[in-house]
Amino acid sequence: MPAQRQPVEVGSGHEADGRDPVPDLLVTGGTVVTDGTSCLADVAVVGEQVAAVGDPGSLGHDARRVLDAAGCLVVPGGVDPHVHYSLAFGAVCSETQDYSPAAAIGGTTTVIDFALCLPPGGLHDAVEAKRAEAEGRMAVDWGLHAILAGPEIGFEVLEEIGDVVAGGVPTIKTFTTYGWKVDDGHRWGIMREVADAGGMSLLHAEDDDLASWLTRKYLREGKVHGAYISETRNALVEEAAVRRAMLLAERSGSALYVLHMAAASGVEALAEGRARGLAFYGETLTPYLSFTADDLWHGGDRGLLWNNYPTLKHQADQEVLWAALADDRLQVVASDHFSTTVADHLEKMGTRVDGMCAGHANVELRVPVSYHLGVAGGRLGVERWVDVVATNPARLMGLHPKKGTVRAGADADLVVFDPSASWTVRAEDLHMAADYSCWEGWEVQGRVRTTVLRGSVVAQDGEFVGDAGGGRFLRRHLPGDVVDGTALRAARPLAAAT
Repeated sequence: MPAQRQPVEVGSGHEADGRDPVPDLLVTGGTVVTDGTSCLADVAVVGEQVAAVGDPGSLGHDARRVLDAAGCLVVPGGVDPHVHYSLAFGAVCSETQDYSPAAAIGGTTTVIDFALCLPPGGLHDAVEAKRAEAEGRMAVDWGLHAILAGPEIGFEVLEEIGDVVAGGVPTIKTFTTYGWKVDDGHRWGIMREVADAGGMSLLHAEDDDLASWLTRKYLREGKVHGAYISETRNALVEEAAVRRAMLLAERSGSALYVLHMAAASGVEALAEGRARGLAFYGETLTPYLSFTADDLWHGGDRGLLWNNYPTLKHQADQEVLWAALADDRLQVVASDHFSTTVADHLEKMGTRVDGMCAGHANVELRVPVSYHLGVAGGRLGVERWVDVVATNPARLMGLHPKKGTVRAGADADLVVFDPSASWTVRAEDLHMAADYSCWEGWEVQGRVRTTVLRGSVVAQDGEFVGDAGGGRFLRRHLPGDVVDGTALRAARPLAAAT
């Protein structure tokens, strides 16, 4: 790691001998994309922070290390607000934190994982246990959300929410389905506590009653193959849960962030609330932007590896997701990273519609695949791509302006991204625990060349070269404009690429 020094503006003459400080790192010749702008610029780093961004050549040519970014984009390190390490789901468990270097290789320098609070345990204990599990094993900076799981949550646990939010975990998730389901009475109580504490409610949106009834109906009709999952957990299942949670969030005064949105009708519902000025935000996932329900039927049972919850929807839904990212009905592209094996999916969990695995190994692919489909594919401008993979999640999750931007005083989390590089996705070349990739064989346009975490190069040309335990825990506190719903609303119009 470079020596720790107080950040100064390069050229300010703050060295003891009166000379300008020599940057620890100088990134030259690239197109810096940040805060809605793109321009040729150099970036100087002193210690762990960006010291200056200036016209090419204006910051000098001497540094302890120089990265030539000619022909490349220089963008903020990606912020992935939705990952799962060491999380058990049914008979399987996602990969451990020891695989987190994959995030850095893929251009992500900050992730947010989840601390699961199961009854009768306490919320403080769940957060501390997850921190202890991850400490010293994360290759990138990291924060935590908390999950309050049902069916019964004691009043004494709800009373811990204010303390936990104040302590740096300001985002509290509830489920509307599975064994972790929370009923609307408890959700109402949770949202009120979250609102009073200045936090934000997170939601997994699938209506359990609808999904359970449809599953029983399909089993009765002999439709047992797992690919029917997109019908038994269809768009109505997702939309119904979104709309109920929106009502509770509005009446409780809680900001609401809907995780992993796949259904167009759910996105439209959320947009209705945003149009009324409510503090509602939504993310979608790389898999939903890449695949549809039709993929579940490919290759016999093999297509079931594409499953996620909420389920993949249809081409028309996917088109709305892209349009919503462009026009700000959706604000974030996350990964919902949950890395397992083929055997986990098809053997341990099974292939029937009433018992299937879910999740994709994609923290390493989120940044390049979203560029490939979004920018190279003509669906997003490059500035909007940076917004949805870095700046917006940093702002909404209380990490900005230290994260998600390239400006003086920000953490020097930088990605040198080569937009002209073309490469083929092969599971054997990736750095996650999964023994397959849903993107296997894809020819992707755009690749991460270099990833810098707080001034240190941690990934170069597809290899991790940093400290596998060098990531820091981030205490987060949400700004007032996120909680009151004005965040991002004053931003420039953000349209698709032309």
